[in-house]
Amino acid sequence: MLSTDPVCILLTSDGDISISATGRTSMASGLTAAVQGARARMSLIRGEWFLNLGAGVPYLERDGVKASEALLGQVYSPVKVRTEMRKAILSTPGITEILVLTVELDPATRAVTVTWQARTTFGDTEVDILETA
Repeated sequence: MLSTDPVCILLTSDGDISISATGRTSMASGLTAAVQGARARMSLIRGEWFLNLGAGVPYLERDGVKASEALLGQVYSPVKVRTEMRKAILSTPGITEILVLTVELDPATRAVTVTWQARTTFGDTEVDILETA
């Protein structure tokens, strides 16, 4: 795969499809596609995608996700969250190594912040922050 090969549709910072002024969709490639892919994998709830019910992070107890595996509805475990985020990031094509991975819980809001950086075949990503609500 080349850094110039289009891999996926480019998304805006708020997750919408990026559409140019002429009404065309843009494609992501290289480092941008790797970051976008990792963020999508960390956000996907296991059992949500009908083509692969095993894909995603086991956020919720449901068919295919035991209560002991679920991240929500259990006592918060930073080790469990970190392990699942690591799996999600490393399953992204082009990502070869995780350089930074921290998870922090805000007890007041119960939101988890995942801070990560990875090495890819296209270079190192910038430090990225994914916040869950």
